[in-house]
Amino acid sequence: MQYSKFLNHYQSIQCKRAALYVRCSSEEQALNGDTIQTQKEVLTEFAEVHQLKIMDYYIDEGYTARKKYNKRKEFMRMLQDAEAEKFDIIVFTKLDRWFRNVADYYKIQEILEKHGINWLTAQERYETETANGRLNVNIRLSVAQDEADRTSERIHVVFQHKISQGELISGSLPIGYKNVGGKAVIDEKTAPIARDLFDHFELNNSKRGAMLYLMKKYNMYLTYESVSRMLSNELYKGCKRGNLNFCPALIEPERFDRLQVQGKRNVRVRENNRYYVFTGLIECASCNHAMVANTRIDSRYHREYIGYRCNFYHNSKICTHIKTIQESALERLMLDSIKPAIRKYIARYEVAASGPAVSRKNDSARIREKMKNLKELYINGYIEFEEFKTRCDELQGQLDSINEPQRPRNLAPLKEFLTWDIENIYESFTPQEKRAFWASIINKIYLNDINEIVEIDFLS
Repeated sequence: MQYSKFLNHYQSIQCKRAALYVRCSSEEQALNGDTIQTQKEVLTEFAEVHQLKIMDYYIDEGYTARKKYNKRKEFMRMLQDAEAEKFDIIVFTKLDRWFRNVADYYKIQEILEKHGINWLTAQERYETETANGRLNVNIRLSVAQDEADRTSERIHVVFQHKISQGELISGSLPIGYKNVGGKAVIDEKTAPIARDLFDHFELNNSKRGAMLYLMKKYNMYLTYESVSRMLSNELYKGCKRGNLNFCPALIEPERFDRLQVQGKRNVRVRENNRYYVFTGLIECASCNHAMVANTRIDSRYHREYIGYRCNFYHNSKICTHIKTIQESALERLMLDSIKPAIRKYIARYEVAASGPAVSRKNDSARIREKMKNLKELYINGYIEFEEFKTRCDELQGQLDSINEPQRPRNLAPLKEFLTWDIENIYESFTPQEKRAFWASIINKIYLNDINEIVEIDFLS
């Protein structure tokens, strides 16, 4: 390929330090032949013709230009090197290798200009030194973004139709399933592994523990992220993108949904194998922050005392929840309170289902009060905006679920629980089994600042 037509236009770049950026998605390689190797060869020859000193190649394979730039690993490495001013110029083949998103383009352009770094394309003519040049780039990016949006919409429609028919749109399936004629069906050879994974997580409530369990029992070396994705993959309940009957369910849908709630309060497996019974289950009713476990060791008597304290008070001293509650005291309190709380919960639901939704109005008022308190904490500067927004979104989600028509709840497990001799059964549990027991029926326990149970929120 000859670049003599660019020599006059790019005369000023000779002998500069250059970063060569290559990006190609799988679809582009398949459809257009615009491969990583082709781009690399073009850029290398371009650098030789213009006597550029190649500092490094930055190659993002399998990434589309619509993907957020902070998700492109090599792009982010190049950006770090740009901030360290390791090169003077970035070269790529065409503008669409760089961005198809106007907003992201200008964010990066600001960083590059701050460090005196320019960019250019080897197979197209663009410049950003004049107003007309910048306008030309802006128009081209806008057109590229529009084309990408339209293509994305068309693909989305096609994919949604396939999913509605139970057809696979990719060959990748989680452990326990296989592709038969374009449909996902249960693979009886690997299904026991998937069921074992969910069983272990339900008992221990630890993703890392489940990962180590698969490693030990099946010699499967999966990453923590892979195990986490498996446990949250809705395909296991037979669902995909709104199609509730996409494929046969490996895990009962109701159980799968319950385990997603448990997954949000994932328990860390500690080297000393210590299990905190109520980790992730207790919330301070005063400030709506989690109450976290801590261990105090009495060296004189060689005893350990496990307690739970308001994390927000501990870090900021703003909340009024000063007191720590011992784990043994909370267990006693829960055993005394659990059956009356279940009866109250069942009665409240049955009344709400058969008559005016008074209890739902009370719940709505309680959540609105929490949102009001949260807003005051943010306005007064006690919490950062990110924490305010995250917790506000959670509360808004709870409010929306209350206002939606209620689906019938399966109260059978709770009613069965009332028949158990829980006092005697509980005493025989290990800390690990106690943890699994409470996590199987409870979503949250709310304690006020004198460590009284204000409310118990059940999973059913």
